[in-house]
Amino acid sequence: MSLKKSPIIIAGALLFGATAPAFAEVDPQIAEGYKLYKRERCETCHGQTGEGSAAFPNLLNSLKKLSKEDFANVVLNGRNAMPANKANPKIANGIDALYAYVKGRSDGTVPAGELK
Repeated sequence: MSLKKSPIIIAGALLFGATAPAFAEVDPQIAEGYKLYKRERCETCHGQTGEGSAAFPNLLNSLKKLSKEDFANVVLNGRNAMPANKANPKIANGIDALYAYVKGRSDGTVPAGELK
């Protein structure tokens, strides 16, 4: 017999003191980069977790090769299908946080999923 996590079982567990899965807690700069990634819709092309798609680069692989300076250059000035974002003050001012988040995902130190 297999046990499935149905909404009823989860609700019952919560009633009896179990806690729901928490958001992963990370460094504040990484959390800000995650929020920026979501708010500025980077996931539209690069996916929810940065793993890309057939048409768009996998950021987790790219950050194994790109330096912080190269990453900033691509994000701010664009390359191929990647639009330039230097005129977007949120991205321009948050480039260090965005790099910290994506680099952490690439290195495996930042888990996929919701962060706080």
